[in-house]
Amino acid sequence: MLYSVDTYFRDAWEDLSGVAGKDAVGIAATHALLLLKPDAVVRRQLTPAIDWLTTRGWRVAHAGRVHVNRWAIRAFWQYQWNTATRDRREMADLYMTATDSLLLVLGAPGGAEGAAETLTRAKGTSDPTRCRPGQLRFALGTLNQQLNLVHSADEPADLVREIGICCTEAERAVVFRAMAAGTDAEDVARRLARTLESEHEPLDLTLAGTVARLVARLGDEPEHARLRRCLEDVRDGRATGWRYVVGLAERAGVPLTRWDRVVLGTYLLDPTLPGVVPLLPDASAVVTS
Repeated sequence: MLYSVDTYFRDAWEDLSGVAGKDAVGIAATHALLLLKPDAVVRRQLTPAIDWLTTRGWRVAHAGRVHVNRWAIRAFWQYQWNTATRDRREMADLYMTATDSLLLVLGAPGGAEGAAETLTRAKGTSDPTRCRPGQLRFALGTLNQQLNLVHSADEPADLVREIGICCTEAERAVVFRAMAAGTDAEDVARRLARTLESEHEPLDLTLAGTVARLVARLGDEPEHARLRRCLEDVRDGRATGWRYVVGLAERAGVPLTRWDRVVLGTYLLDPTLPGVVPLLPDASAVVTS
């Protein structure tokens, strides 16, 4: 019902139907969408993700670079983020816009239907404590509920809608023709992965690595000593609000990079509002296999 009035879905569905006609439903059912996010770029996990997919029989039908701006971020999670805290939304704005992302539209192994649902299960949950060996996020090394490297469309209607979010009308025509034709764009995906990674320095986004980098910048001034103690508390699991840490750094004159703020924020924030139910369930949050 919600998607019947969702313009991203409606526009993209009309475009897919225009390309594929009566085959549109089947084409949507046999394809999945995976977005490799900026944390995957700076952690050099784009090629490993493509390797993981192709060795399991997934075909790359289309690959493209997309810049996910703050409006697209809101659109992607429009029906789940009524549960998100302000901190979580602000962190998403910060890290999702840090680099371009790599968009992959994938044909299911053997052309099977239920591709989006299959990939969602294989991807693993956004909670790193519940990721399991054999799942994509486990293989790539998910760090926390936001720095989890990849996003996927949960089911065929999501696939269509999210292509509508990511792509202009002309771009959608290219994507849908490739899906209908059974195109193999693995070489394009690998070339784009190499190019994207070459544009950004590799980074350690673990909490321990970030704290170590920040501590290494500190001197003996009283404000620096206060910040050092706070960072050590954070490293050792003694809870501290991320805004408090950032405030100490600013008062100490210690510059924080975008990714420093992202790591501190995503590890320390409260992600969800208590007692609030999403408008639509997030399938990745309930994956248990």
